[in-house]
Amino acid sequence: MNLPKSTMRRRDLGKVGEWAAIAMLSALVIGAVFAPFVAPYDPLAQDLTNIMQPPFASMAHPLGTDFLGRDMLSRIIYGAQPPMVVGAFAVLLALVIGVPLGIMSGWRGGWPDMAIGRLADIQMSIPGLVLALLVLAMLGKHLSLVVLIIALESWPLHYRVVRAYVQSVRGNGYVEAASLAGVGPVGITFRHLLPGVVPLLAVTATANVATAVLAEAALSYLGMGVVPPTADWGSMVAEGQTQLSGAWWISVLPGFALIALLLSVQVIGNAISARQSLGGRDL
Repeated sequence: MNLPKSTMRRRDLGKVGEWAAIAMLSALVIGAVFAPFVAPYDPLAQDLTNIMQPPFASMAHPLGTDFLGRDMLSRIIYGAQPPMVVGAFAVLLALVIGVPLGIMSGWRGGWPDMAIGRLADIQMSIPGLVLALLVLAMLGKHLSLVVLIIALESWPLHYRVVRAYVQSVRGNGYVEAASLAGVGPVGITFRHLLPGVVPLLAVTATANVATAVLAEAALSYLGMGVVPPTADWGSMVAEGQTQLSGAWWISVLPGFALIALLLSVQVIGNAISARQSLGGRDL
């Protein structure tokens, strides 16, 4: 079937955007993982003789320096670590909670389904940022607490997707045949349910990563996330907001880095979702 030229053009542009997003995300991840080898300076090293140097003013500091003379490029590279760590571990923990509960709820039905469903409804009714601020104010600023709070806020997303899928396939012939053949719930889960759930979880996980990274940045911006002087994009934006008129780069550059990460994850997630809706066929 020959597609119209406009459709083919949009498809080609979409693929270019996907590869650009993959390249951007890969560069950010590699920079964060290998920050000690990539960053030109220690992100905490101060040089009071070169404070608030603008970008491209010298080769020594290509992205300029902040109000303490710290190299902005190094701080942006190291600043990627907290949001990426929080995003990865929060989503992993949310999957560990949501997927088993979704499988059990969709498979068993009855009162377990009702109880877990009400618990998910209650969790979704609580604003995540408000809950995070309350817990962090009471228990202190710890990155592990941020991961736990975001995971507890996110697991209903994965739970609902898994539950809906399990309910839709539990009456299929191959599942009933496996049950009649003596295959237990664990065997059915790993052989027949998880292979179909994984593509759906790839979509929800990418969306969850974006929201987790944004939540971590928001908490750090509000002073409830990573404690300064540790480099973090959210806290860097907050630190430079009073210097926007004279040193805009202190806030704007880490803000651009955060936008690049969120945009690349979102584009990849949209591509996975589009392929999933087309049954895995090439776009």
